[in-house]
Formats: sequence, C-alpha cells, structure tokens
Amino acid sequence: MLMKDLCSECGAALLNEGSCQTHFHDLLALEWEIPGGPGELAHFYAVATYGLQHPESMNFTAEALSGLRQAIADALAGTVTVRDLRRRVGDSARFAGRVTRREGDREVRWGVEAWPMTITDVLTVAPERNEYLERVSSWAASVLRTLAHSGSQSGT
Repeated sequence: MLMKDLCSECGAALLNEGSCQTHFHDLLALEWEIPGGPGELAHFYAVATYGLQHPESMNFTAEALSGLRQAIADALAGTVTVRDLRRRVGDSARFAGRVTRREGDREVRWGVEAWPMTITDVLTVAPERNEYLERVSSWAASVLRTLAHSGSQSGT
C-alpha cells in the first residue's frame, strides 16, 4: 500500500492517493461483504464516528455534531436503541430545520492534534459481523474519549 498524505481532519494515512471520503466509501463497501450485513448499530457507529472526526468536510452544524456526539455516547452506554436514535435524529432535524452549515455559520474545530484511531484502523478488519461491530464500537469510544480529553465540548 502506498501511503502518500494524511487527512487534514483526522490524520489518517491516505492510502493509494485516496481521501478519507474514499476510505469512508470503502468502509461502506466492506459492510456489504459482511455475511448478513453489519447490523444497524455497527453501521450507525461507522457513519456517526466518521462524521464526528470530519466536522469540516461533513459540513454539519455545531448543534448537529453535539447531537451526534450525545447519540454515540448513549448508544455505547446501551441506553438507547437504534429505533430511538432514528427518532431522535429525525426530531432534531425537524426542530432545527437543517443539519448542515450555511454561509456564516461557525465551523466546528475540535482542537484534537491526533486521533488514536481512525477509519483506516477499521478498514483492516476482516468482513465478519462481530469483528466489525467490535472495531467500529472501539473507534466510536476512542473518538468520545479523545474529545473529552481535549476539553472540546461543542467545538470552537
């Protein structure tokens, strides 16, 4: 594998001159290889965690990122179901009217120098349901720990 650059948002090694967005698409393709699928919770962790690590390119509002962060924390704690998460996201989007930034909205910058785990760490997993769930759960937990240790509450 040729490693050329690092992602400006998460610091992941960009493989074969790709981008983190390319790696995200690779991750979604990996989910299709998992017999029976990855499971709804594993897919949620993958998408939500990628969003938290890439606030600039995902273009989410500060409020959307805060809600995403809380949703991951609640899911990891086992206090919500995937159905609850879907309802919460839908309600938040309806209430806010949008989840992406408009011109003039502040950008979220977490102030994290280095993430201990990135999408490239998840892409190394074998396409097995339990292994994938374990890896994306670990990724989600590491992002929350890193944000907590950085002192980032809502991003600045």
